[in-house]
Amino acid sequence: MKRMKLLMALLVTAFVSLASQTVSADNSMNYVVSPQMPDNQIDKTLGFYNLKANPGASQTLYVTVQNVASKDIKIHIETGSAGTTATGSVDNVMAADKVKELPVKMGELLSVEHPDITIKAKTSVDVPVKFTMTKQKVTGLIAGGLRFSEVDDTSSVTNNNAIQTKLAYALAVMARQSDDLPKPKLDFGGAKASQVDGQNVVKLTFNNVTSTFVNRLAVTAKVTDNKGKTVKKFAQSMMQMAPNSTMNWAMQLQGKAFKAGTYHVATVAYYSQNTNGKYKAADGTKYNYKQTFKSTFTLSANQAQKLNRTDAVQNAANHLPVWAWIIIVLLVIVFGLVAFIILWFLKMRKPNLAIFVLPAKWWRKMTHKAEK
Repeated sequence: MKRMKLLMALLVTAFVSLASQTVSADNSMNYVVSPQMPDNQIDKTLGFYNLKANPGASQTLYVTVQNVASKDIKIHIETGSAGTTATGSVDNVMAADKVKELPVKMGELLSVEHPDITIKAKTSVDVPVKFTMTKQKVTGLIAGGLRFSEVDDTSSVTNNNAIQTKLAYALAVMARQSDDLPKPKLDFGGAKASQVDGQNVVKLTFNNVTSTFVNRLAVTAKVTDNKGKTVKKFAQSMMQMAPNSTMNWAMQLQGKAFKAGTYHVATVAYYSQNTNGKYKAADGTKYNYKQTFKSTFTLSANQAQKLNRTDAVQNAANHLPVWAWIIIVLLVIVFGLVAFIILWFLKMRKPNLAIFVLPAKWWRKMTHKAEK
């Protein structure tokens, strides 16, 4: 019964979350973005910029934006630095407040004189982007990018909860001062109890302490209480971390309540997948690097109670809204009636069928009336 309530709670939480926001997005883009490769592009077969430049050097990059629609469109262009999302993917134009700790920010090395442009139908525009390599010596990669998004002046928001948006295209820009790149390495920032999107999680912090990408990252983690009982196990692979970035990886408890006490977290991280790699994961995949981390965190009774009180899944399980109960009751009634009618007709056709145990004379009377 408890599992059924949690399942219903998860469904209700998801439904309410979707209902609270209306997202309008195009299924296809009205424009195509193509970078023009300069002479200092390391590999011209790539679909993004991978530049090698001397400290302090400046150049102008040109990006062709083609309008494939039969109407004029407006494009907004942003510059930014690369960071790592909580789900283990690289965002080449991450919000500035989330990459403020970067030693060198690509978003500050790129500049666009006219960030808002209008492109006539079925035409293209070459957008100039100025890039200036930092004067300080950098060993490794500086990563970021350009985000192109269509501006829709005709859309109007009629609901305060509605979000009008267009699909955006992010063009990666990487730069280095030398061919040498450092070996990737992770640092573990510890674990703690927290919440993400109103749900209890155990949050693990991973820091990429090198100026290079951590590729094909696979992480397994196990959380146990002070008695050695497993609280949560989680694994995720095919992740990537941007240079010098932080990933706050969250393990959702899916309605499970926190209890006061000390928790232990054992984590194994594999990265740089290679068929000839030195380290083999549990699924047989080989990697060049492996690191193990251990951490503990303690929750007081007040902290656990506060987290549990605001956990959306637990609240939904314990306090389903009236409309949800009405739907459940109606579904039970409908399914019950359908089942009863089917069984009734079966019994009418075959009175000896052991479905409803009633006196035989009753069935003879009812079947006799039905035949008439």
